[in-house]
Amino acid sequence: MFAAAVLAEEAPELSVLVLEKASKTLAKVRVSGGGRCNLTHACSDIREFVKNYPRGGRELIGPFNRFGPAETVEWFESHGVPLVTLDDGCLFPRSDTSEDVINALCKNTAQIRTNAEVSKVWPFDGGFNVKLAGGEQLSCKKLLVATGGGAFVEGLGHTIEPCVPSLFTFNTSDKELTALSGIVVENAQVSAGKLKADGALLITHTGVSGPAALRLSSFGARTLAETNYHFEMKINWLPSVSEEEIFQTLEKQRIDSPKKQVGTWSPVGLSSRHWKLLVERAGIDEKCEWGGCSSKALRHLAAQVSGFTLPIIGKNKHREEFVTCGGIRLKEVDFKTMESRLIPGLYFAGEVLDIDALTGGFNLQAAWTTGYLAAQSLASE
Repeated sequence: MFAAAVLAEEAPELSVLVLEKASKTLAKVRVSGGGRCNLTHACSDIREFVKNYPRGGRELIGPFNRFGPAETVEWFESHGVPLVTLDDGCLFPRSDTSEDVINALCKNTAQIRTNAEVSKVWPFDGGFNVKLAGGEQLSCKKLLVATGGGAFVEGLGHTIEPCVPSLFTFNTSDKELTALSGIVVENAQVSAGKLKADGALLITHTGVSGPAALRLSSFGARTLAETNYHFEMKINWLPSVSEEEIFQTLEKQRIDSPKKQVGTWSPVGLSSRHWKLLVERAGIDEKCEWGGCSSKALRHLAAQVSGFTLPIIGKNKHREEFVTCGGIRLKEVDFKTMESRLIPGLYFAGEVLDIDALTGGFNLQAAWTTGYLAAQSLASE
């Protein structure tokens, strides 16, 4: 839709038809950001920006320098959608509704057919034939594929990287941890084998969520899928200090407050309910006095702070997000034009490509950028 909107302005003489499988266009834009549409993310350093893309970041450096967050803001604001930047860098319409974004995209895109599912595409000398699910056949000189998948994509001769979920939260069988639902540790580190991710971690009624968990799920999408989402997660509740430093803090507490109970207060800044669980997991009675704790017991406690083991038994999607990794292999696409390297006249944009990102407007930015470059290339021809 964005590519069509750009084409409507850049090359109004072209006949452009958008085929939409659903009964309404832009369904994912409509629910993005809880119905508010997180359009993009504020960042002036493109090389920092692409660090939010587990797949596709390197390929997007050039495209983002041509049409990146700043250009996206300019385009939408010039089309009647003033934006506001939140403290976390996310940009939303000032009106707080995705409908304004949808209206801007649809205003100049005259030819849109809904309930038009594509079942087959094949090239011929001079263009492409497009067959719809109902049997109708269309033809075109150039074709832009910007879908989330579809059997017809697999029939185009391109390599399809396996599609698996990305950007999800984790479920656990540890009922004692989930009993702490609502607790947030602002700077934790989670790991699964060699995979590691930092950030805020939220304990939920089913497991863990928050930026650290989502980052792990995104960067480890394929690796975690291979485990069927059953693995041991290690959590470092205080990654800014070493396990030895935590132990020394506990030793000092033993010397300074020998008569206080261990479970009464956390000397390392964790909440009281959270601390009591770690004390229990270290094999220490919460009513035990600090002076009665052996160095061995305190080392076990420090180990729980730095290396808490959590059994993961599944996943959930993150709110309304439904991001997948996988799609058209990136080496088979020219990222200057978004044209196929295998089939002239065939273009790709959006989530049909093996590109995905963290939450925060990054996935939509990849869609705007690749759609814009494809439209520019089509217009120039």
